Amino acid sequence: MSQKKVRQLAYGGLLAAVIAIATAFLKIPTAIGYFHMGDGFIFLAAYLLGGPWGALAAGVGSALADLFAGYVVYAPATFVIKALMALIAGYGLQKDHSPSRMIVVYIIAEV
Repeated sequence: MSQKKVRQLAYGGLLAAVIAIATAFLKIPTAIGYFHMGDGFIFLAAYLLGGPWGALAAGVGSALADLFAGYVVYAPATFVIKALMALIAGYGLQKDHSPSRMIVVYIIAEV
């Protein structure tokens, strides 16, 4: 295995863990539920790792957060939704990392 693949795997695992912790434990309660920092780290994974690797880290981390929080039934859907979110963001930022493009891509991916 090449050094680049090992590095991507290590970063992917680290980001999946950070996404899981930020989603499950760093919550800010609101009147309609709660706000968490997990999506910010999902976008960081998409930015740093690109589409496929970022999507895998986002899906695994978010699904683990659902398992930690006791929402086991939602884990498969969360995996798919958050992986697609990171995949869209990763491919949208593939060629251009300008701030205006990042904002537009992140809004599209979040929707």
